[in-house]
Amino acid sequence: MTGIIDNAKTEERKRWCDLLHAAWMYHQQQVKDEQSPIIGAEINDDQLFHMGCSVAIQDAIALIQQLEAYGYFEDDDTHLSTAGPAG
Repeated sequence: MTGIIDNAKTEERKRWCDLLHAAWMYHQQQVKDEQSPIIGAEINDDQLFHMGCSVAIQDAIALIQQLEAYGYFEDDDTHLSTAGPAG
């Protein structure tokens, strides 16, 4: 690790996280919009789909934040192009 932070990559990553957050908010709103006004009604397929997308997007944002916290993006990105343990 050199300790040099590439601001362009940091800004690009922030914009991606902002885009993911907007998509998360969209799917959360769709879940609310699809909700039945009847108390105790079952969840429909569209609502379930949007819930699943929302959770997946939230997980992606959390993964990016965890990788940043562990300093994964501080190195040069050459290790992203090499084969891992699985080949």
